[in-house]
Amino acid sequence: MNLYFIAGASGSGKTAIIPHLKELWGKRIAVYDFDEIGVPKDADTKWRQEFTEKWLQKLLSDNQDACLLGQMVLGEIFACPSATQLSKINFCFLDVSDIERIKRLRKRGTYGADQNMLSWAAWLRMHLFDPHWHLQAIKENSWSALNWSALDDLSSWTQKANIKIIDTSKDDVAKTAKKIAGWVRSRLK
Repeated sequence: MNLYFIAGASGSGKTAIIPHLKELWGKRIAVYDFDEIGVPKDADTKWRQEFTEKWLQKLLSDNQDACLLGQMVLGEIFACPSATQLSKINFCFLDVSDIERIKRLRKRGTYGADQNMLSWAAWLRMHLFDPHWHLQAIKENSWSALNWSALDDLSSWTQKANIKIIDTSKDDVAKTAKKIAGWVRSRLK
């Protein structure tokens, strides 16, 4: 069983590529949207962390190749109780330029077209290069079941995660989906 986590801040293209991935993979790889469980109006860091664990439990119990897309954080996945069952985390980060992100969010008319979103996207990007980058962003008011000691002891992601960053700034959703599919194929070898 292989699990793939596709993440990124709002406006990076996660939700838009889901139908394309489902078409590309058919039933070979199950594709899920993190938000399909329902997102409460008061969703916060603690909620995201707890539901990351719930998704991990589901994916592990299904015991089939699967891809989960959503606003997940690599360090939070790693700190989840169920993460000990993963030999390595396959994590793809969809990134987009700030200008394109704001254009997409304004076009959608959804929450997030502000400096806070740009700052969150920058934090997520830096977290992939430095697992200890300003961890208060995810540790403050965190879910009590997370094991932060595993993350605190980590010097780099190399031993624990396969990381791919895909810039979606100039690609349409079909091209982004093909890039993700190529990355998944490369992980299967």
